[in-house]
Amino acid sequence: MNNRISVFATCILAWCLCSNTLAQTITGRISGTITDTAGAVVPGAAVKVTNEATQLTRTTNADPNGFYVVTNLPVGVYTVTVEQQGFKKATKTGYTLVADGRLTVDFTLETGAITELIEVTAAVGETVNSTSGEVARVIDTAQVQELALNGRNYMQLTTLIPGAPLLTDDQLELMTSLSVSQPINGTRGNANLLTVDGGFNLDSGSNGSQINNVGIDFIREVSIKTSNFSAEYGRNQGASVNVVTRSGENRFHGSLFEFARNDKLDANNFFNNSRGVPRPSLRYNNFGGSIGGPIIKDRFFFFAGLEWKLIRRFTAATLRTLPTRAERNGDFSARSNVFLKDPSKTGTCNATTQTACFPNPKVIPANLITPDGRAIAAVYTAMERLAASYTDTPTGNNALFQQANPFDFRQEIVRLDYRINEKHSIYGRYLHDDYNLIDPFGTFINSQLPTIPTNRVRPGYSYQIGYMWMITPTLINEAKANASWNGQRIPPVGENWKRETYGFTFQQLFTNGGRFENSIPNVSITGFASWNGASASLLSPTTDIAVSDNLSWIRGPHTIKTGALIIRNRKDQNGRSVYAGQINFSASGNPNTTGNAFADALLGNFRTYTEAQSDPIGFFRFTQFEAFAMDNWRAHRQLSLEFGLRYQYALPIYTQANNIANFDPRLYNPAQAVTVRTNGTIDTTRGGNLFNGLIRAGQGIPADQLARVPNGNDPIVLSVPAGAPRGLYDPQHRFAPRFSFAYAPFNDSKTAIRGGFGVFYDRPEGNIIFSSVNMPPYSGSSQFENGNLRAIASGQASALAPFGDIFTIDPNLRIPYTMSYSLSVQRELPLGIFGEISYVGNLGRHLLRQPDINQPTFEDLLANSRLPSAQRASTNALRPFKGYSAIRQRISDSTSNYNSLQVYFAKRKGALTMTASYTWSKVLADTSGNGDNPEDPFNRRFNYGPTSFDRRHIFVTTYTYRFPFFRKLSGIGGAVLSGWEISGITRLQSGQYLTPTGNTSIGGRRADYVGGEVKLSGDERSITRYFNTAAFRSAPDERRGNSGVGVIEGPGRFLWDLSLRKRFRVTETVRLQFQADLFNAFNQVNFNNPNTDASSSSYGTITSAAPGRNAQLALKLNF
Repeated sequence: MNNRISVFATCILAWCLCSNTLAQTITGRISGTITDTAGAVVPGAAVKVTNEATQLTRTTNADPNGFYVVTNLPVGVYTVTVEQQGFKKATKTGYTLVADGRLTVDFTLETGAITELIEVTAAVGETVNSTSGEVARVIDTAQVQELALNGRNYMQLTTLIPGAPLLTDDQLELMTSLSVSQPINGTRGNANLLTVDGGFNLDSGSNGSQINNVGIDFIREVSIKTSNFSAEYGRNQGASVNVVTRSGENRFHGSLFEFARNDKLDANNFFNNSRGVPRPSLRYNNFGGSIGGPIIKDRFFFFAGLEWKLIRRFTAATLRTLPTRAERNGDFSARSNVFLKDPSKTGTCNATTQTACFPNPKVIPANLITPDGRAIAAVYTAMERLAASYTDTPTGNNALFQQANPFDFRQEIVRLDYRINEKHSIYGRYLHDDYNLIDPFGTFINSQLPTIPTNRVRPGYSYQIGYMWMITPTLINEAKANASWNGQRIPPVGENWKRETYGFTFQQLFTNGGRFENSIPNVSITGFASWNGASASLLSPTTDIAVSDNLSWIRGPHTIKTGALIIRNRKDQNGRSVYAGQINFSASGNPNTTGNAFADALLGNFRTYTEAQSDPIGFFRFTQFEAFAMDNWRAHRQLSLEFGLRYQYALPIYTQANNIANFDPRLYNPAQAVTVRTNGTIDTTRGGNLFNGLIRAGQGIPADQLARVPNGNDPIVLSVPAGAPRGLYDPQHRFAPRFSFAYAPFNDSKTAIRGGFGVFYDRPEGNIIFSSVNMPPYSGSSQFENGNLRAIASGQASALAPFGDIFTIDPNLRIPYTMSYSLSVQRELPLGIFGEISYVGNLGRHLLRQPDINQPTFEDLLANSRLPSAQRASTNALRPFKGYSAIRQRISDSTSNYNSLQVYFAKRKGALTMTASYTWSKVLADTSGNGDNPEDPFNRRFNYGPTSFDRRHIFVTTYTYRFPFFRKLSGIGGAVLSGWEISGITRLQSGQYLTPTGNTSIGGRRADYVGGEVKLSGDERSITRYFNTAAFRSAPDERRGNSGVGVIEGPGRFLWDLSLRKRFRVTETVRLQFQADLFNAFNQVNFNNPNTDASSSSYGTITSAAPGRNAQLALKLNF
């Protein structure tokens, strides 16, 4: 009983101490030193800090060293006033405090009567940080509202800071995909933490998409911390991106807006022009409004907004190969090299010997074409009708597809801020997205043909409440609770995905396999475009609930902050198994072939047929515990030190039903291995354990979960040992130290030397475990070879073949982490310019990759390739773990390193405001992403080189210029000529580093470097020969290629996005704004990467480019 009480008390204590460790803070602090004109400190001076918009006022007194600090201040513009007997009263106004900002406002008091006032207005928008060494940037209100953003997605703002390359050319795609995969300072794109008002806003499944995409007009600022920030921040190893929403003030303010795009104003893509393809249709409308103000002056404020985005556009032009109309009826006369063998005959069928051919060796007798063969032909006929263009000739890429891809989005936001009294304040915020996308090729399915249009419905919700209690002026508590979820489901729509649409009649092996049982199968036919059915349609709602509480304590020169975290996540996701069937038609290895794969399809003679018994669902859950303690110590008037430690108890994701399994190489017993014949099938007469090396999660299916796992007590399932950790790897305790310093060498707040070091642990994405629901023994499937669709099981039973590819987790997986460090100098320059030059670097350790640990050795593949074709073994016969195909295992042994020089300037005040940054960097690693399967899984050094997101040079500048002309002109002339301004974003960026490859008799591999300069001069380079193609060739069979990773530099990016605005005065407080935006304003052609496959006919050729110029028009009414 006492033990139960102890456990209960511990849980309650952990809950009560939950803190803001997953989330970013949305408050900041103001501190400074007070001296007299002789430089002596002035202790005890009274300090008053006032928010100019809401009149929130906080007071404190300077300590014996003349130092003061006021923490937990909401973002906004502040006035600081200092009073001390014997000195003139001093006031400084116009200081903008950002989220987690650390403003230094020093005072030099003059002797005189306290009734005398000296007032100074801040002249610098961005100030020197002399209290910590973190690397961070803030995209302020002006930039958020004024910069031209194609699609008006705040994630585009993250590419404006140093260390952030632009990887997405199609900015509307960024909006419709909800992607947040943005590498920053050399970390992977899905390593960042996204928050809204400090509350969690990240889908834990991929760590690369968001719950809510906050509208531009509802954002006050975007705060981005990129390196060695304080121990208060955690959960992910990359950058921390926090969106601060707008709030009400003492004055009513609001807006109505409409932004519109139309393809008639756009330039066509370079390659569309060269191919005679018309400009794709586009209609884009983004409209809405917002309003905010006081409910009770100085105490109770509200803000509300409503926005719609309606996009009517088409997918990118895609070329595909369809069989001709004659071929769909069995007539292959137009193909000179096709002679159709009658599978029922023995003998030869070719140009000279036709003893085994059909009576007409070019035509299949009509009575032999099966109903399912005609259904397959009907699919291609339907696709021909959907094609933008089609040429009825037996040539490759004879059909062009550009399908309708509509997108609807609506968002509502409401925020309330209430100051109960001087000690207590509370706020609440509600955010809801309604997301609706039609994808003709299937979201996350990516069918080659539009057979599976899906409707991605993804409503996102976020509720947040925060409470602040000023226990004393030096002891402040801040609590927060956040609940966010989305109800994502992606069902098929229309009729194209249904069996009855085309007349499929073949009998499936299983019934009631999934939600869309009447779906067409997935079909691949050698030489023609493949297609997919609805098996892979996704159901994946997710929920996050977090509670947090911060405690800040100011004790002399120390500002101490502590806290802890609890977050609970749930995600229910189906396995997306092929329960509707997957059929492969290929002449290779099929004894029933006609010699042509499509002719085989008309006859129903498949090479392989695979069908899953069911589409399992994983009820995934995880809980995250974290805690931190930190001390910001003003060690000297010129020196601040910050020490911190963060603790993370990393609990893996698990399923409530334990219906997953893992492959553990340590459990694989070669003595119990099955015997795999050279043809890749299993010889069951030799015995062996089909589940050799498998282990089930936990202790089996809990009794209350058996209804979710019908075969949970099946003897075959129970024959596999249980006992793996529920999340397939062990929970881990991790400690992350943080340290930073800031030194003001000239005893003022205009220069600071800053630096620091920090360790940051990641939260691995859920995708590493989601596919485990498809693992045997819980998920069964059958595969047959060389049979006919009229009687699938009459083929050679592939239940005797190895399991299909499985996706597993290393039982010894370690939590990835980054060690980041920096050294910088900040300086306040003349004309209100802020400048910083920094060295920023990091080391990534235990990063994830996903190699095939069951890949045959290079030597075995080589020896096999040298045998006569009739004697060659199947790849599965050569694998080390017999009875399995590929085993893609998540392993945490990758490393990376990042080094950069970063230069940054900002001017936030005056007619011209701007930022400019330059990054010179290098990112090296042995893998670029969590799912990478390198060529040589056993030699990480062979794969070491520039990552896929390494961009060596990045220059970005943003600017807004308010024309000073005609400001005093009145009448019609003043209305027309005054109030103009221009803003923009200009980017120059070097290209991606590419690796040359080539095909050999044992598959595609790294190419050989044979000499010569790889990079061509400007006058030698063309889109048909972008680099020196003579420098590489396919490697010989007997060894791997000798070229390095990333030895070819692809095309860079040069972009100008411009915005021209004119404000018209309607009344004293109402302004109408006209805006015209040009994205890629000068229609610069930015080519995509060339083909680097030395064995390809298009080797060295560029076949696509980034979008040309786009235009957007807008009207906005501000009041």
